[in-house]
Amino acid sequence: MANYEKNRRSQHGSVVIHVAIFLSLAVILFVGTELGYLFYLKREFQKSADLAALAGAQALNANNCTAAYGAAKSNANDSPSRNMPAGFLLADSDMACGQWNALDAIHANHFNEASAEKNAIRVSITRTPSPLFIFFTGNRTISVQAIAARALPKAALSINSTLLTLQTGQSPILDGLVGGLLGGSINLGAVGWQGLVTSQISLLSFLDVLAPKINLTVGDYDGILNANVTVAQLLDAMASVLQRNGALLSAELSEYKKLASLAAALNLPPIRVGDALGVITGTPTSALDLSLQAAQLTQAFVQLANSQVANPSAVLADVALPVAGVTATVKVIEPPQFSAVGNPELAKAAPLGPNKIYVRTAQIRTLISVNIGASGQLLTNLVAGLSSALTSLTSALISILTSVIDLTAPGDCSIIAIPCHTTPKAVISDVTALPLPIRIDINLDVAPASAYVTDFDCTNNADRKLWAASKSDVATLRIGKMGTSSADAKAKLFSSATLPPVVEPIALVDIGTVQSRKTCTVAVLGLCTLSFQEYLKADGTWTTQKSDAKRTAFGGGGIGLSINPDPVSSGAPTLTFRSSTPGLLKELNDTSAPAQTYLSTTATGNTAGVLIDTVNGLHLDLYAPSASTGLLGSVLQTTDAAATLVFNLLKTVVAPLLASVVNPLIELLLKSLGIDLANAEVGARMTCRAGAELVY
Repeated sequence: MANYEKNRRSQHGSVVIHVAIFLSLAVILFVGTELGYLFYLKREFQKSADLAALAGAQALNANNCTAAYGAAKSNANDSPSRNMPAGFLLADSDMACGQWNALDAIHANHFNEASAEKNAIRVSITRTPSPLFIFFTGNRTISVQAIAARALPKAALSINSTLLTLQTGQSPILDGLVGGLLGGSINLGAVGWQGLVTSQISLLSFLDVLAPKINLTVGDYDGILNANVTVAQLLDAMASVLQRNGALLSAELSEYKKLASLAAALNLPPIRVGDALGVITGTPTSALDLSLQAAQLTQAFVQLANSQVANPSAVLADVALPVAGVTATVKVIEPPQFSAVGNPELAKAAPLGPNKIYVRTAQIRTLISVNIGASGQLLTNLVAGLSSALTSLTSALISILTSVIDLTAPGDCSIIAIPCHTTPKAVISDVTALPLPIRIDINLDVAPASAYVTDFDCTNNADRKLWAASKSDVATLRIGKMGTSSADAKAKLFSSATLPPVVEPIALVDIGTVQSRKTCTVAVLGLCTLSFQEYLKADGTWTTQKSDAKRTAFGGGGIGLSINPDPVSSGAPTLTFRSSTPGLLKELNDTSAPAQTYLSTTATGNTAGVLIDTVNGLHLDLYAPSASTGLLGSVLQTTDAAATLVFNLLKTVVAPLLASVVNPLIELLLKSLGIDLANAEVGARMTCRAGAELVY
């Protein structure tokens, strides 16, 4: 019996052990099942987040987060291909639009939700699923996150504001212009300028060289583009790039570096790098892989510096043109925006809004003073043409003068009792064309040509398209006298960047006067019947020789010329760039030759033709006799038909003759600045790169 009780107690212990083992196995099974369920949900949530982020990023067009959220939710929630586990839905609160930039070290996961430009979507799923077994408690929250970035299309515009070719004779003008705009002088010469014209500078390389000069990290392009720098620092970085590339010889590089020193002496306020280069913050590194002409960058920086000088007349570029008696002065009123990189989707939504892709050439004010002596040859054609025209118009002019000015008729010699020499002395007129010496001031305010992106098409990358509206506000041309001397005209013209100068007329026609009288030579019965002699007043005596007579310049008045017309505009044609046209619309990082293909904003590049149209707006006025030699008096109001005829005939002669003098001078100056009136050239590049990828 004792043994039986002992065995029974032993059996009770074995049951407990088995129960304990069973319970342990059950717990392990339940926990494993619960954990497996949680891991399954996390994997499903992560898959759903990944796929939703990709779908949303692909639909993220022009910062349209609503469309991106809709695509992400449809991918996660909608049948038949829904990805979220049963019982769970993706909500707007689970998503955020932002800018993803691998170089962004400030924001978590390189994702900046506050950025103005959106190229990525973040999907964050946080859920607490119900337990499979109610007796399990504790933290069951599952959190997953995915970030997908869309490769946004990027487009770049550039506009010619510099030379594409260089002639040896232009280098002195370029040295004077570029150095003068910074208040000094340089001597790069033809070889140095040709080196700049033919040298292509990588924008990325330039930013990399600039970074340590402004105490920033190489490769932190957003930081560099947002940094404020001086023009001197920009030019110094350019010099370093040129030195590294070997674009200039040692002596030429030394001259180039003077530009940075001249800019530093101006003590100008700093500017934002992105604004100077026309690059939008947040632009991917791939979009910065763009080649630009070294001469273009140089002129842009120099013109930017000149435009920032507080006193408009403080720094002026004085240039002696290679024509005797001709000087030119140049001031930049508005700096150029020679290149721009941005997202064409945003530009299309608001072509002139904050995300515009917009370029312009500089607005330049110029003064060309032409001092012409009596022996000068510059206006030979004009003087000859006027003289020829006046030969046939003199009688008409005399007729006009007789009606509006008191030109006493010759004395009556018919009665001997009233001797001819005691009668009132007569006045005759002597008409001269363009009396020399004279000075002509030519003021040309060159308005900027501009272009901006209006539309794009990335549907077919093999035939991608970009449209840009362009406009050339050609110029305002003024011709006349703008001061008592060249120096006075310069001081008055550049005293203000906005107020137009006062234009006084140039004496086109001098209607001089000579006193005369008649004396009988033979009288019969008291009458002067046979002949009489006309005498002309000389100094203190009378003479029969016209060459010895005393002529009073403008004694009978004159005809004055001035031009002060309205600005001329070429309108706003649309330029179309297509990749299917060989070599036209290239990828941003395509550096193969030719570097860029340009389209002209207008059908003609004929500066002379444009200015002739402007010259046709000249004013001709008849002036009263002047007591002071060489000065024009008050304007005479006349509606005489003969006056209208004379003026119209003179305009027909003067316009092309004057244009033949003015146009070559203006073209010579503007070509050195890289400016073609009414013919700006715009280049474009675009990278579509459609699609999206997970970046986190």
